[in-house]
Amino acid sequence: MHLITRADDELYGVASAAGKLGWAPKLLARLADARRAAPADPGAAARYAFALMAALPSLGVEFEAHARFTDTIDALGQALRLDPDNWLARYSRARLRALIPSSYGAYSVQASGELSLAQADLELLLARQGGLPAQAYFVSTHALAAVVDHLAGTPPADGRPPLLDVLAACPRTPVGLPALGAVLCEPLATMHAGAVGPERQAIGEVMAVLYGEQPAVVAALSRQSVW
Repeated sequence: MHLITRADDELYGVASAAGKLGWAPKLLARLADARRAAPADPGAAARYAFALMAALPSLGVEFEAHARFTDTIDALGQALRLDPDNWLARYSRARLRALIPSSYGAYSVQASGELSLAQADLELLLARQGGLPAQAYFVSTHALAAVVDHLAGTPPADGRPPLLDVLAACPRTPVGLPALGAVLCEPLATMHAGAVGPERQAIGEVMAVLYGEQPAVVAALSRQSVW
């Protein structure tokens, strides 16, 4: 399986900064040209898709934002057709399917189909990463799967280990991805906000070690428990 590389993290950081500064169109155009010049190159497809995702936060929640979510999901799908074992592309597609705006202006979309597709991506990713040497960020797949199940109103898939067991087995090593860590910590921070007792404590301990430098984690851990 093609796991996250330092180059992936650096590209995501550059594209995210470009989105905030208004430079994303130029960067995306350059990556799109490279994609068209090498249509069979999985690396070019993945770089373009990751840059599209990084630029999404600069958009408002409106019709254009929904269209860009859809375009990015499609781009990630193209990357996966060329390289089905790209961990970050599959995780990212599931993430965006869970995040896709459910309404914008006078328009609305049915999100249930997207959630089902996200669940399928995550189950495949869980199965494939389960046969690899443990990576600390693999716990984010389990957390995102739990979040998507909650959004879909469905129970965990048969055979999936309890989250507390996954947290206990997670390597206590900083992930060290300053840009992509902001994406990977999201489901843990979301679960921490709604968890109680030992589960909340376990989630907090793991995300503090793995993603402790991320603002979302710092904010989550600084809040007093409301339970």
